[in-house]
Order: sequence, then structure tokens, then C-alpha cells
Amino acid sequence: MTAGPANQPLLDEVNAADLWFHARKSRPIWVREIAQDQVIETLEGTEHVPAGNMLCRGEAGDLWPQTRERLHQKYSPTREYRDVWQKFVPHPDNQGVLAACIEHPFSVTAAWGILHGKAGDYLLKNYQDRDLPYPDDVWIVDQSLFRSTYQHVVGPRD
Repeated sequence: MTAGPANQPLLDEVNAADLWFHARKSRPIWVREIAQDQVIETLEGTEHVPAGNMLCRGEAGDLWPQTRERLHQKYSPTREYRDVWQKFVPHPDNQGVLAACIEHPFSVTAAWGILHGKAGDYLLKNYQDRDLPYPDDVWIVDQSLFRSTYQHVVGPRD
């Protein structure tokens, strides 16, 4: 699945209102490899995750999947472990994301499934997709998690 036409109305709304702003993850996460295909319940919906991907856990216990490649593009592993979970910290030079606060309930089709956001949750896309009006990779972050784990990047978006 890709964002494609399913996300176009929401992306048109965000683009027309110029809601995007630059943000960067600022808090560590905990990660473990998924050994078998699993169904993961995230805050935004049910996701089917194939074996070999990474399961990430935020400070509030929120779960989400990532590919190993994407994880290492954004985070660096530490030598700290808690049971099977390894601590990862954001790369200091990570470009971050573009985010938009959506003031009404909404859904998006992400690469891993359909996600649902509440009024006030954030729609995110990769920073390198900043010039794409309809990126294939978009996702949702709960408003309280976004506010506690991301920081606004001051300066131009380019």
C-alpha cells in the first residue's frame, strides 16, 4: 500500500493551509527485532509486520514498526538494554520530518496499513519529501506523544 489517491484530500487540505513545519525527534526509543510475522496494535491502528522488521517502543509504551534500514537512518544504537529491548538515540544530524497538526479526526493509508488520528494528532512525512505534495510515506503521531518526543526545528524548511 502507498499513500496514493487515498491520502490526496487530506494532503490537499494540509498543503493549501501551509500547515507543515519542520520537527525532529529528540527522545530515545527502545527497539527489538521481530522474529515472526506479527500483528501490532499501535495508537493509530492495527499493523501487520513481517519478521525481520524492528519493533520500536517510545517512552510512553507506544509501539510502532520500522525497517532496520529506516531505523539506522534515524537512530544510533547504544549499549544499554532492558530485557530484549535495546536503547537507540536519535542521530544529532537527522533531518527530521515535516509535521502538520490536524484539527479533526482523520485517517491515512500508510505503507503498513490504514492509520487513524484524533483531532489534534499530527500527520508526518519524511523531511526529504518536503517538496512532494503527495508522498508515498506518511504516518500519524498521537498529539501528546508528538509534543513530548519531538522538537520544532527553527529556521527555513529547505
